[in-house]
Amino acid sequence: MRRRCQAAVPTYRRARASRSGLRRAIAAVVILSLVPVAGCGNREEAPVAPKLLVFGLDAATWNVITPMIQSGELPNIARLAREGSFGNLLSHPPVQSPPMWTTIATGFMPEVHGIDGFTAPLEGSDREVPVTSNMRRVKAFWNILSENETSVGVVGWWPSWPAEEVDGFMVAQRAWPMNWSRNGIPFGATRDSNGELVVQDFPGRTYPESLYEQLEQFIVTEEDITAAELGRFFADSGFTDPSREFHARWVYAKDRTFTDAGLWLVERYRPDVFAIFLHGPDVTAHYYWGYQTGEGFEVDEAEARMYGGVVRNYYRFVDEVIGRFVAIAPPDAAVLVVSDHGFETVRELVEPWKQGEEIRTEIGGKDVPWDHSLEGVYIMRGPGIRAGYRGPDAAVEDVTPTLLAYLGIPVGEDMAGRPIEAVFEPDELAARPVQYVATHETGGPRGDETPLESPVDEGIKEKLRSLGYIE
Repeated sequence: MRRRCQAAVPTYRRARASRSGLRRAIAAVVILSLVPVAGCGNREEAPVAPKLLVFGLDAATWNVITPMIQSGELPNIARLAREGSFGNLLSHPPVQSPPMWTTIATGFMPEVHGIDGFTAPLEGSDREVPVTSNMRRVKAFWNILSENETSVGVVGWWPSWPAEEVDGFMVAQRAWPMNWSRNGIPFGATRDSNGELVVQDFPGRTYPESLYEQLEQFIVTEEDITAAELGRFFADSGFTDPSREFHARWVYAKDRTFTDAGLWLVERYRPDVFAIFLHGPDVTAHYYWGYQTGEGFEVDEAEARMYGGVVRNYYRFVDEVIGRFVAIAPPDAAVLVVSDHGFETVRELVEPWKQGEEIRTEIGGKDVPWDHSLEGVYIMRGPGIRAGYRGPDAAVEDVTPTLLAYLGIPVGEDMAGRPIEAVFEPDELAARPVQYVATHETGGPRGDETPLESPVDEGIKEKLRSLGYIE
């Protein structure tokens, strides 16, 4: 098994009062410089770059990607499709992100893997908390890879807190602490006497735990994003209504944090497989889809100019992110792009909505004529993958089996999904037939499945309420 080396410890981006000042910071630097990250060894033994990059794009849809490819606006995604295979990745109702992303990561359906919604009852109370990774009853691909001498790095997956022990590293989604900050002070944070934001510490944000010290330099809050920077998503930086640019601001801060941290981690720790989740395509669709006159909506001219391009502009940003990761990977690295569901205008509801009628979509039950769709996206490129091939429809449960098969790791016969064999070159399948094992669920129960609390729970729930996911 390849060994990893400890990267140099970076300086902090900002002081955190919760870390007890300079003495504790120095101690952390000393400890991190002496104790290698799990799985690390001598630097000369670790020149290996990722074999596979996995991009999880929440709600990415061909309804946006196809016309943008045709107009030359997504060069990196277009190249992946041109050099690889692509098709619809079908979701399952009710279309909710935590269950579907867990199905993507495990190959099992919600009734088996145990994540069946956005929240779960907190034992011994009448409250609910956002679902947590320990509730998952089966292994995810990062567990299976770690058990098969394949190192892995995972950043921002949903749900992934608390971070799990892997052969490599994991950054949980809650490692980005600004889960809701419309009032300027997010849940789980305060401000010190100098006005600096101080985030409450809690465990499980990264694995190894010490990795969070290195991650801090990359944390970008929504208040760090300048108007000029955010102007890339809007017509200009002279926003007419700050409340309507807020949602693009916070999700961009989140995705930028994980992107910058992920690039740094990949270059230093060189996992065999790296996976990152980007939330922005879903959030921008929910809040800005209705400003698109091309979708048949009647929008004030000024608002259409200001907000009508946000969705497509965010896809441009995502395309840039993919390009940055591909650029630091070797030419023969495989790339897999997947989404948990798509997004669409429900055409038959547009006119009733314009007339002021109460409407509800079939998929998500929202009161606007745009919502999730069952048709998500998959694109796969790499050695042994057919080029320029429009593949068959697949399903979210097929992703982990496909990933395992491509890496030469047996697929669990008990998984609901199966590898998308049609995207493999026939010679590749003949030389390396898909192998199966009865199950990867060995070693007894995973542990306590009781939902856990974190300081940012209320912020996450407020965000879910704003999206209409929970009451």
